[in-house]
Amino acid sequence: MLALVVCVSYALGCFAPGWLLVRRRTGADLRDTGSGGTGATNAARVLGGGGFLIVLLLDAGKAVLALALARWLLPDDPWSAVALPAVVAGHIWPAPLRFRGGRGAGPFLGGCLMLNPLFAAAAAIPAAIAATFTRRSLYITTSAAMGGIVCAWWLLPGAPARVAFGVALLFVVLAHRTHFMRALHRPAP
Repeated sequence: MLALVVCVSYALGCFAPGWLLVRRRTGADLRDTGSGGTGATNAARVLGGGGFLIVLLLDAGKAVLALALARWLLPDDPWSAVALPAVVAGHIWPAPLRFRGGRGAGPFLGGCLMLNPLFAAAAAIPAAIAATFTRRSLYITTSAAMGGIVCAWWLLPGAPARVAFGVALLFVVLAHRTHFMRALHRPAP
């Protein structure tokens, strides 16, 4: 049953609402725009702020659905949390899009909220502080992730959830590695 959870979660992650909405609205491939990702931030370049919100909610929602399905199929198994890295992997490396998807932040956020709703506060506080000093989404999301990492030990119920969180976070960091490298090499304003 655990293998089924992983496969279904990966398949849910492959659903790319940003790519689909941009394709439907303009006929273009979202991956040819901006950062080349299929997530909410890149979709906002074409669809605007409303598009950002819709794509973010749908990306987070697919992780919520994956974890809810995992809990339903494996109600007493703490390893049902492996749905989180599976759905994030599907978002970042979707087979239908030749393994070129988003960066994983949306489904990671939705999955973290499903693991423990207090992740919202743990991520929102440092993100709000970063947002007061910069408009760079990389710094804001990195601050949010750091808040979540710091609180993960206390907020997550046991080792399986912590391992799933760590693997999913590693996937998101790997997907953002080029952004981090550019930020490190960019001269200060």
